[in-house]
Amino acid sequence: MYSNLNKHYLFIIHLLVFLLLCISHNNNIFLILKKQINCGGSCVLADEEQKSIYEKDLVSTSITYQEIIDHHDRFLKPNASAIKYFDGGPTLAYVTPWNSHGYDIVKMVKGKFEYVSPVWYNIIRRPHLRNKYDLTGAHDVDQTWISEIRSNNKKQKYGKIVPRFRTQSWTETDYLSLLSSHDEMQQFAKVLADECHTQNFDGLVLEMGIASIFLLRDLVQELGELLHQQGKELILVVSPIRTGVPPSLTAAQFDDFSFFVDRFSVMVYDYSTSLGNSQGPNADINWVEDNILHFTPTSRNRDKLLLGLNMYGTDYLDSKRSDPIIGKDIIKILEKHKPKKITWDKVSAEHHFEYVKTGVKHDVWFPTLKSLEQRILLAEDYGTGLSLWEVGQGLDYFYELF
Repeated sequence: MYSNLNKHYLFIIHLLVFLLLCISHNNNIFLILKKQINCGGSCVLADEEQKSIYEKDLVSTSITYQEIIDHHDRFLKPNASAIKYFDGGPTLAYVTPWNSHGYDIVKMVKGKFEYVSPVWYNIIRRPHLRNKYDLTGAHDVDQTWISEIRSNNKKQKYGKIVPRFRTQSWTETDYLSLLSSHDEMQQFAKVLADECHTQNFDGLVLEMGIASIFLLRDLVQELGELLHQQGKELILVVSPIRTGVPPSLTAAQFDDFSFFVDRFSVMVYDYSTSLGNSQGPNADINWVEDNILHFTPTSRNRDKLLLGLNMYGTDYLDSKRSDPIIGKDIIKILEKHKPKKITWDKVSAEHHFEYVKTGVKHDVWFPTLKSLEQRILLAEDYGTGLSLWEVGQGLDYFYELF
C-alpha cells in the first residue's frame, strides 16, 4: 500500500512539472504529456516494440532460447516490414499450401519479394493418350490473394506470380520419351504456357526432378522462348554441386541456358543430409560460396542466380536419423526443453542446440537471424539474388532481414 501511494504522489509531481513546462515553453511538451496519459504507461513498451532486430541486438552469434521465444513472431511496424533491405539481385519466395502461413507472410512484407512462387502445379504424363501432358493443382489458385500481393506500380515491380510446375511420378521412360520427341516438347511447353496465359501469371518456375539439367536444353529452350513471346518469365530449378555427383550444369552450360532462362533457383541446402552425415549444417556457407563460383566463375549472368535459403532446420536423432523441422516446431522444442546453450559453428556459420527426449539425444541445426544475415551478405557481395524455401516454414522476424 505504501509503495502504491508513493507511486501515485510521484506521478502527480511529474504531472505538475510537465504542466509548468507547458506554460513556460511551448505546446509540444503538452503533446508529449498527453501521449503519456493516453497510453496509460504502455508507451515505453510500444517504443520497444518498434525497435528493429538490430536495435534489440538479436542478430548475434550469441543467442538464448528465451530471446527466440520472446521475439520470433514480432514484425516491425507494417510499413517498415515492407521495406526492401537486401541489396543484391531479386528475391523469390516460395509458398506452399501445407504451410499456409506463408500466404500471409508475403502480404505482410509486400514489397520485399520480386517473385512469389506458390507450389501449386504437378505435371502429369499420360503416355497412352494423344494429349500426353496434363496439370493438376489449378484448384489451389487464388486470384484474390494474387491481386493482394502483386504490384500495380510499373516503376517498382514486385510480387510477380511465378507458380512452381513440377513433374510428378515420372519414370525414366517418361523423360526419355519427352526428350527424344520434338513434338512432345512442343506439347509440354504449350500446356504450361497456356496455363500461365489463362491464369494471368507472370511466368513460372520449372522443376523437372532430374539432376542432369543439361539434358533438358532443347525442352527448356522451347518453353523459355514460348513464354518470352507472351512477355512472361522462366525460372529453372537447379540442383547444387555435391561431392561425388556430376554437376547439374557446368559454368559454360549455365551461360548457354541464360539465353532463354531468366533466373536459376539453386537449392543450396540439405548439405549434411545429402552427404549422409549424422549431424551438421543445413547449408555450410563455404559450400554455398563454392556453388556461386561454380555456376558463375565471373560476374557474367550472376544476377540470374537465385541463391537458395532454407527457412527450416534439421533435427538429428541419436546420430542415426534426421528429420526436417520447421520454425513453429523449433519454438515448441525451445519452450519445452529450454536448452542451456545454443552453439554458433564458426566454420559453417550456423547455430545448433542439443536436447534429450525419451532418452534419445537430439541435435538441431536451424536457421537464425545471424546465419541468414551471413548468407544475405554473401549474396550481396557476389551480386546474386535469393530464393527462400519456404516462407511458411520460417520465423516471422526473419523477414525483417530482407
